[in-house]
Amino acid sequence: MTTTVHAQLGNATPDVEVMSILRSRLEPGQQWAAYQNHAMDSASLGHLQFLKVGPGCTYETAPERMPDTQHSIGWRYLHVGFVNMEIGKIEAAQ
Repeated sequence: MTTTVHAQLGNATPDVEVMSILRSRLEPGQQWAAYQNHAMDSASLGHLQFLKVGPGCTYETAPERMPDTQHSIGWRYLHVGFVNMEIGKIEAAQ
């Protein structure tokens, strides 16, 4: 299944602490999909969230929108790419 990758708003990147957490939870073959709040009426417009995808994860591939959880509703968060673990930047999927 192919999903749409949306353009990122601005150039938000995960900070040093978040990158440390993401790196510590990554296993071979997995990657972190980046999602950004695109709801123009939201006070948290541009905020990032991350979802681990790949073998052994709930999602093998990144869904177009961040899934709903018991803590939040994900419809505002659109898939904008994947975290490059070496440089800590979000790159659009190829």
